[in-house]
Amino acid sequence: MTATWYKLKDDSWGVKIRHDGKPGEQVEVTNKKGETKTVFLGNRVAKFDDAQLWSVSDEAPAASHKTLDEEPF
Repeated sequence: MTATWYKLKDDSWGVKIRHDGKPGEQVEVTNKKGETKTVFLGNRVAKFDDAQLWSVSDEAPAASHKTLDEEPF
């Protein structure tokens, strides 16, 4: 999915997407120069009728390492 950089209220950089995102989703961000970078969605910061704002991470989220021996509760 594609995204654009967006300055968040805490002065960090996040992304603006036009689809329903999920934490950990990989997106390609394009800047004003047309350069792209792949990042992962962190937490949704805001949701509007046509867009969502998300914090981002350069690294993929850690996978859950549940084994078959673990109790499900």
